[in-house]
Amino acid sequence: MRNPFRGKIFSRGANAGMGDDLMEGVEIDYSGTDVTVDAFLRVLLGRNLPGEGETNGLHRRSLPKMDENTNVMVLLTGHGGDNFFKFQDGEELMSNDIASVFSQMYAMKRYKEILFISDTCQAFTMADEIKVPNVYSVGSSLKDQNSYASHSDPQVGQSVIDRYSKVIKDLVDDAVTMTSTSKTDTMSSSLDSATVAVMEHFNLHDALVRIPMTHGELGANSKVGHTDSLCSRKMNQVPLSDFFAAPLEERERQMKQRQHAASASLWMNESNFTSSEQEFVVEQECVLPEATMNDSPVKEEIRDGMSVFDLKFIAAAIGLVLFMNTVSRKW
Repeated sequence: MRNPFRGKIFSRGANAGMGDDLMEGVEIDYSGTDVTVDAFLRVLLGRNLPGEGETNGLHRRSLPKMDENTNVMVLLTGHGGDNFFKFQDGEELMSNDIASVFSQMYAMKRYKEILFISDTCQAFTMADEIKVPNVYSVGSSLKDQNSYASHSDPQVGQSVIDRYSKVIKDLVDDAVTMTSTSKTDTMSSSLDSATVAVMEHFNLHDALVRIPMTHGELGANSKVGHTDSLCSRKMNQVPLSDFFAAPLEERERQMKQRQHAASASLWMNESNFTSSEQEFVVEQECVLPEATMNDSPVKEEIRDGMSVFDLKFIAAAIGLVLFMNTVSRKW
């Protein structure tokens, strides 16, 4: 059976295509037969093919800008084995390919820290040959161990998520739900979403190693492998948001832009409302219905903003005052 919902991932059921699609809003640069070992390595090294990244080119995908201040997360999930990971069931990415590309990235100053996660059978063997500093490696299973799928969806016709990935996703989702329903904002008031706020408070070791091992049903013979031996920080010192969200400075910049845009929008709306109201009032003051102007036996003459009726009223008022003054004196 072929998946009828191409390009979508439903971790909790397809529900006839109306389920929670994890790929909604995600921009995909490589899909289908474009996903190759060569493309994977070129993206990490910043090497475009001819035409890639051009506005008018056939391939408009642009490679990420990476330097010595960039945190990079590399996630492999699918079918694998001892020191290999399958691409499209036609070729394999080897553990020495990973070690080589990370070494080149280090020499080219294309990362500050790397989080390398492998969620496959014998997953942690993919990190066997990594020798460069500041690479956090995590694998959902050790050598000669399996990594199991969580469940399948009959509408999709295949397994939809691995147990290890699901444990982490459910952990963050549940924490976000509890945080969002809390009346006290104990997580953070300056961040742009509850998810990022939760990730600020989980460290890599707890979220990716300890909790999946102690609370996840990974399988009787599945153990999570991890190492931070060549890293300047230990995994329990690194917030999850360092790799799963934009840098704090970038998030704050985006927040300020959105707040400025919201303020400008509100100001524009108030300005438009006032302007429209003024225009309406002016129109009511200056434009008389045609029937009134034609049918009225008296024509008003406007001089310096005062009508004939205004002058008559003033004269009558003055006359009344003089009359009352005269009467009072005689009385």
